[in-house]
Amino acid sequence: MKNRQKSRSGCRKCKERRLRCDETKPGCLKCAQKGLDCPGYQQRLQWSTKHEIPVAAPSSEPANFNQLVTAASASIVSRPANAEIPHDGLNTPIMVPVPAPRLAVPLVSLSGSLSPSPGPSSSSRSSSSTPSPPPQNDDPVEHGESHSVLGPVTLKDEPVPSSERSHALELTMTQPVVDIPTFLIEHWFKSVCPSWSALDSQTNPYRRLTADLWHTSTPVYYALQAISAASLVERLPHVIKDTARSAPREAVAAIMKELVAFSTGVRPKFPSEVLLSLFCMSSSMCWMEARQLGQQFVRQARAVLKSLDGWPLDSESQALLDFFNGCLVYEEMLRSVVSDEEIDFENMLSWPELTTLGPLIPAAPHAWTGVSTDVLRLFGKAVALCRRSRMRWRHNDGTSYRVLQGAMRDIEDATKVEGSLLAVVVPLFPECGQPPLTVDRARDLHNATEAYRLCALLQLYVSFPDLSTKRRPALKGADGSVVWHTWVSPLALHVTDVLGSIPPGSLSCIQPLLCLCAGSGLRYDSNVPLGTGSRSYLLSTKINTTPLPPTPAPSTPGLDPLYPGISENAIKTSQSRHLLMDRLDKLELCLPPKPIGVAKQLLRAVWSAYDEEIGLTRRTHWLDVMSYTGLHSLFG
Repeated sequence: MKNRQKSRSGCRKCKERRLRCDETKPGCLKCAQKGLDCPGYQQRLQWSTKHEIPVAAPSSEPANFNQLVTAASASIVSRPANAEIPHDGLNTPIMVPVPAPRLAVPLVSLSGSLSPSPGPSSSSRSSSSTPSPPPQNDDPVEHGESHSVLGPVTLKDEPVPSSERSHALELTMTQPVVDIPTFLIEHWFKSVCPSWSALDSQTNPYRRLTADLWHTSTPVYYALQAISAASLVERLPHVIKDTARSAPREAVAAIMKELVAFSTGVRPKFPSEVLLSLFCMSSSMCWMEARQLGQQFVRQARAVLKSLDGWPLDSESQALLDFFNGCLVYEEMLRSVVSDEEIDFENMLSWPELTTLGPLIPAAPHAWTGVSTDVLRLFGKAVALCRRSRMRWRHNDGTSYRVLQGAMRDIEDATKVEGSLLAVVVPLFPECGQPPLTVDRARDLHNATEAYRLCALLQLYVSFPDLSTKRRPALKGADGSVVWHTWVSPLALHVTDVLGSIPPGSLSCIQPLLCLCAGSGLRYDSNVPLGTGSRSYLLSTKINTTPLPPTPAPSTPGLDPLYPGISENAIKTSQSRHLLMDRLDKLELCLPPKPIGVAKQLLRAVWSAYDEEIGLTRRTHWLDVMSYTGLHSLFG
């Protein structure tokens, strides 16, 4: 009997009564004799904790949170000598204080009581950590770094002579473990803020506000992690992927809670943290998924800013209100290029008109975009009118009185916007509230503002050819190709020259949209055989890395003597296409790559459609190409 193996497959009733089950199917005889229903022989798995060693309950906040604050403070303050160090308005570097007492994680639910004084919840932070390269400092804790370093492992795999034992004991391997939230907050200040802000400087409101709020405001804390993770998801997908998904959810939950507190009057103060978080989230959506436009965040920001009308504000709050209104103009302008929703057109067109009897000097460059808000507003209105007009003709098979009436209204509105754009005089050295500008910086700001003004005019002339015939009556009744190549193409080539004068590393975040708008006006005026030699690039949408030869003075007006039968316009158009694609290639290396990749695909598709129409009377609009191909994103 001792060799008989013990069976564990008996029914649960026999096990509870500690009886030997005969395992008769479908029910055992022991249960039948007792008049019980046999439960059968299905095995039930249950987690046992009797062998676990009890441990102390975890703290409500991570042990390294103070180190996190210290590390972020050190990374903000400790900058190279040649780097721009953010200041708070006085001549002292920004110091991030130790955080105030923090609350629990905000829930997604909009109901329930609201607690005072928000703070980033430490209990719900991402507990995952990933290896990173060893720090440069010998003592990370002494230098304020929050990397949790594993204990040293002495290399003793082989016997070591006594004479070298002391040296061998000093050879250690340390594997630093990076705290993901710490890394993302530091990445925001070091990389995201300079590339996201066209005019980043010591007084950039975004930089100052984030330095003041990230460690005390839950929405800002998670919004900074979300935008930082979105900027890295293509370069570090295996490290940031999970955080890039969780941080936006946490940020949205915290923003919703703060919006309820603001709307109900629980926190009757200027909603800096809510607006900052909303604009961060609106920009980062397309970095994760190119077609995500983040419109819900922009519309919510507009509602918050509109609710502030009539509030008694001090000078500091009024300055922030003007700043965020400028941010809203830029964000709505970007969406007027790609959104098909009528509400986005109406929001952009609802901004007040600029009234002037003479030359219009635009407002100072915006502290975030680097371009005057007046020019951005005019650009957004021009593109919104063009998109609304193209949508009207695309969605109506026949011509009706209502369609014609809407088209006439669009032309009238476009004429007003054109008049305002022509009245704008962009100063060479714009007055700016920023620190004194260098000559190169002032020239770049001037060229960027002028490029936006010219691109707005270009889009109006492409979409409303009647505007050009009003300026040049001789073109009235001419073929569409004649109007294009005598009015639109020269303007597009000029815009490309202005854009080419701006270095790729200056004002990078506002250049992709300029490249796209300038490229939309680059058509060839005649059909040129592709060939297989040096002329093959002329009608090719592929980029030729070989520099183009210098163009000598043509012996025949309009023709290039080096390439008989090829017009000078074709040479310049090819050079301009090459410049724009080369610029987008460079921007793709320093900006989130997904929107730039979409812009490159869209330009190639537009040029391909243009090249197929050489010699034809029809003219495909680039906005229709974007609609048919679905190649849209936020190009800025």
